[in-house]
Amino acid sequence: STNTLQEQLITQKEELESLTEEQNDQIDQLQQSLDETQSTLQDFENKLGTAEIESENQQDQIEQLQTELSQTQSELQKQVDQALSQTPAQVYAEAHKSVVLITTPNGQGSGFLFGGSDTVVTNYHVVEEETEIEIQYFDGSRTNATLIGSDPYSDLAVLKVPTIPKEVKPLEFSNLTIGVGQQAVAIGNPLGSTDSLSVGYISQVNKLLDIDPIIIPVYQLDLTITFGSSGGPLLDMSGNLIGVTNAGTIYGLNYAIPLTILQRVLPELISLGEYQHPFVGVSIIALTPQMITGLNISNIDRYQSGLLITGVFEDYPAEQAGLTPTLYDDQEIIAMDIILAIDGYPVLTIEDWSEYTETQISPGDTITLTVLRDTETISVEVTTTERPPYN
Repeated sequence: STNTLQEQLITQKEELESLTEEQNDQIDQLQQSLDETQSTLQDFENKLGTAEIESENQQDQIEQLQTELSQTQSELQKQVDQALSQTPAQVYAEAHKSVVLITTPNGQGSGFLFGGSDTVVTNYHVVEEETEIEIQYFDGSRTNATLIGSDPYSDLAVLKVPTIPKEVKPLEFSNLTIGVGQQAVAIGNPLGSTDSLSVGYISQVNKLLDIDPIIIPVYQLDLTITFGSSGGPLLDMSGNLIGVTNAGTIYGLNYAIPLTILQRVLPELISLGEYQHPFVGVSIIALTPQMITGLNISNIDRYQSGLLITGVFEDYPAEQAGLTPTLYDDQEIIAMDIILAIDGYPVLTIEDWSEYTETQISPGDTITLTVLRDTETISVEVTTTERPPYN
């Protein structure tokens, strides 16, 4: 019937509309999904582009590092080959013409040409304040020399000479870091006998000598330095300067002023005629169980370490900073301030103190001392001054 047909048409229309809505929903979902996929793809492409750029940059960095590594390896191999090929005889052949014999009214010693062509370096104790100084070169020629700079505390002196033989090449600083066990060559004039070679090793670094007025740390040497060789050069196996030798002590030990000190002191002796050492103004002793027991220090543990302040100089930085020395009570010593570190560098021995202050500090520098005071660890700032002149 007509009514039935109309009902069927209405039903089909509703179903068609329903299908259309579902399709539209699906289409919308697909479109949304597509949009999200495109967005993700775009992000990925952006990241990929950035990654490619970064990869190119990283590749450039890698290539640069590889080039630097190759150059370093080449230079290192060159130094190794040179070190292996150099013998003491070769070092002597290249360097002995730079060594001189020094004569004064009070004795003889050694020296060497350094830096400028008119500069001779030697020990302070070889020339002291002499005005009559004679230099003899490797070829036997002689000339007078003038003292232009000296430093008793590091036992160094610098002389000026008017002429030198044409064949002579002044010595230069080594670029090595010097340590125990390193082979070394010394050239000097033992007992006035010129051009003597001695070969050995660095047996100790940062050693302090009980020889007034020397205050700097030194190398102890496992080689022979006889009287008359004081002031001669100590060389590495490339023939470069690593120290200035001294004929030794009453204990038979030989030593040399180290490269780190030479690098600080010599330029100022040459340009200014003097070198100023830093000064805090304290007397100190290194604490050990034996020292604490022997001195009967009553108020600290037997195994306390550090540098005990036993004296403070009047009107010097330590006093101005409020540092306090030991007190004495009948038969006992009462510890007051104990230095544990300088600028965070631990100081357990006098050598530690000397090594740091003489190689890292200049007059006018402010240092931070870590101090143990009445069981409390505190920080004390001290501005150093110049060490008083010797004599």
